Amino acid sequence: MDSWLDPVKTEISLNNGFVLLTIIATKGSTPCTNGDKIVFTKNENSFGSIGGGNLEFKSLAFAKEMLGQKMNTRQLVKYPLGATLGQCCGGYVKVLFESFIDDDEGLSHNNSWIEQVSALYKKGEDFILATIIDIDKKNHSSTQKCIYTNNNFYSSLGNKKLSNFIEESASNLMQSAQSPTIVEFEDDSETKAQVLLEKVNSSEVLPVVVFGAGHISRALMPIIINLPIKLYWIDDRQEQFDQYVGDTSQINIICDDFLTSMADLPNEIYTLVITYSHQIDFEICEKMIIQNNFSYLGMIGSSIKGRKFRDRFAQKNYSKDVIDKFTCPIGEKQKLLKSPTSIAITIAMDLINFIENKKQSELS
Repeated sequence: MDSWLDPVKTEISLNNGFVLLTIIATKGSTPCTNGDKIVFTKNENSFGSIGGGNLEFKSLAFAKEMLGQKMNTRQLVKYPLGATLGQCCGGYVKVLFESFIDDDEGLSHNNSWIEQVSALYKKGEDFILATIIDIDKKNHSSTQKCIYTNNNFYSSLGNKKLSNFIEESASNLMQSAQSPTIVEFEDDSETKAQVLLEKVNSSEVLPVVVFGAGHISRALMPIIINLPIKLYWIDDRQEQFDQYVGDTSQINIICDDFLTSMADLPNEIYTLVITYSHQIDFEICEKMIIQNNFSYLGMIGSSIKGRKFRDRFAQKNYSKDVIDKFTCPIGEKQKLLKSPTSIAITIAMDLINFIENKKQSELS
């Protein structure tokens, strides 16, 4: 979920310019969702996606133009997907482009908004990031951001009325499901401003644990790493982790005894059991069933393996309701395509469907 932060930090450390693209509004059928981001760098590398196709192509071309300018700018662009971009979706999106060419925000400092946001993500604390899109007073910076949490408000704005307005608007948004949103400010001196408010529900990000770092799990990681999850990966064999060559910046890797490692996992965790041992599989699943603090408990294997495990749990008089929450096999079995990647994709689809259903139920 915070995957855009690492490339931003890298470009800042290298003193390279970049553009941050954010989807702030969608209507109709669109290939992206509000809050999707891309980091486009001076070297023309891009990280993230806003749905691909002509929308992304045109957006990155515009971002490249912004990097050719001499100062930081912000621009809000509306893209009708059908008429302008020739895509059949039929809706439209609004994209906020923020270029960071000169470090006039002090992004390399330890107390910058980038570092504050990074710390809030790590703590799992909900927050709102406020971005001033446009302001008509020359004595105010149009490149400042504010951060609101339930306990603090971080602002360096010189206009106290604007600062108070943003804090109050952010407080109201904390109680709402609508995000991102744009609010309009105007004071007695006719200072006008447009402010984008983005709510980040870090505490509601789904925790996911994968037990086992074998070939299927290693194929699974690059597929799920950028989903809105907090990812834990556990195995007692360091050499298995060493064989993984993908990005690990968004993964909490734990090399320790499986059962011991379970003590520090969060509640309501989505659990995938893919270890090298049937006995370890059973012990992990048994402990999960005893604790009964998971949102999903799935294990790789056959229908026969799943039935045998359920029978053993029943013989130990564990709650039938909890046993019924145990899923094995996970993923969708294919007759011919049985490679680690094929299996990993079907397991990932189960997770994606779980997240989608959860989000839809929260909105209904």
